[in-house]
Amino acid sequence: MAGTVKLEKLGIPGVFMVCNTFADDARSAAADNGMPTVRRREISSAEFYKLRGDVKTIRPLVEGIFDALTNALTSPLTPEEAKPVQDKKGGDDLPAEIAVKAESYRVALEEFNQLYLDKRWGDGLPLIPPTPDALKWMLSGTSRNPYEVLGTINPKHGIATIEKIAINAVMAGAKPQYLPVIIAAMEALADETFDDLHILASAGSFNLLLVVSGPIAEEIGMEAGIGFMGHGWRANNTIGRAIRLSTLNIGHTWPGINDMALTGRLSPHTFYTFSENTELSPWKPYHASRGFRADDSCVTVAPIHGESQLQHFYGGMIGTWTAQGVLDRIVEDLLRGSRRGLFMWGTKGVGKYPGSGGGSMNHMIILFPELALEFKKMGYDQKSLQDEIYKRVSVPYDELNPAEKKSIQTAMELGVVPAERKPVFQAALKPGAMVPLLMSPENLHLFVAGGVPGCAFSFNYYRIPPYNQTALMTRLITGATLTKAGATGGKNVPYGA
Repeated sequence: MAGTVKLEKLGIPGVFMVCNTFADDARSAAADNGMPTVRRREISSAEFYKLRGDVKTIRPLVEGIFDALTNALTSPLTPEEAKPVQDKKGGDDLPAEIAVKAESYRVALEEFNQLYLDKRWGDGLPLIPPTPDALKWMLSGTSRNPYEVLGTINPKHGIATIEKIAINAVMAGAKPQYLPVIIAAMEALADETFDDLHILASAGSFNLLLVVSGPIAEEIGMEAGIGFMGHGWRANNTIGRAIRLSTLNIGHTWPGINDMALTGRLSPHTFYTFSENTELSPWKPYHASRGFRADDSCVTVAPIHGESQLQHFYGGMIGTWTAQGVLDRIVEDLLRGSRRGLFMWGTKGVGKYPGSGGGSMNHMIILFPELALEFKKMGYDQKSLQDEIYKRVSVPYDELNPAEKKSIQTAMELGVVPAERKPVFQAALKPGAMVPLLMSPENLHLFVAGGVPGCAFSFNYYRIPPYNQTALMTRLITGATLTKAGATGGKNVPYGA
């Protein structure tokens, strides 16, 4: 839909063809892109599957809608189309307070939850009522101005403020001590350079990885040991849920309306939220590799694949493992997946950008503490291990077939390979050289989490312009008032001022 609107704005008439199961999404996207009356023609789902048939099957379908398409392209604009009424963005037309009254608190609570679910303000689980008193309590966790604007959240471009985030944190069951962490994560999502549209709305069932690192994680009781991605951890679970509710209520997403994840999103209520195990890690925390001080507290927000994003690299109590064996398995997995994706540049059906990511794939690799300690004994820190994996995830130039060689050349010509990385690939494209399958060592992100024993695994995510500019962001946690960590930054403005 965004492409159709862009063409219309360039003076090129267009009609957006859509299966009726995506009709709500098309209407929503048209409004989001500033042209709610862009012309659309729907195909029923019963007919849509015929488009995968042969010419004999497809021809009657096309002939049946041809006149309607021609008419849509040639008929003059109606008065409504010429001056469309734009939807309000961000839900700013909602009342400041909503009253729910009943004969008992139990009934009122049930009616509150049903009302919020009917209005698409809830996530399907019971909510805590965000009363003025509860909101004031939540805001006691930060010194930042409740009316501070962080940016907008896709797809409806709702305006994210500290107050709105705090309201969602109350409903999620979070504590005020968690609020600065939630705010920092929302700052990343609201950053105009961050890929939140693709993650929150795509049919690909993508998801978010939220990793807290630094002293605030332990201070607020985040779990980083055995079961760290599971249930039962109030800090982990409610921080993730507050971020989910904030994206839902500020970005105004809803399954089947504009969140078109075909199978839904795994861990849909809390995303994947945990903290690094800095107590048992032999290395500096992850955020130190991103330019922050080791004693800072940060949250890293990264998109990840949906249904099959987790790759297991061994560990645990039953099977034997060695650090070298785990390293070999990581390299083997990256070699297999990266070669398949890297050489898709410029091929039919893919165009300028790689369809399955390849060199632009980000890999979030979770190492358990024992494994990190063994890697340290082998002489590795995060940077040197990152470099080692990058170096090994490469193939001899002499093994490339002509199509693969041409694809890499095409990638450089089209600008898929960043200018600073072109010399690396140019030097590799000659007999006897090794061709890297990752764009750079910075595509590898190493976290230490889990208990003793633990397991190593990874998430990954590819970047697809024009949906995103940044596929991973680490933000400093600031403005905390109830913890020693995260107190730097922010202004102490009384609520209501």
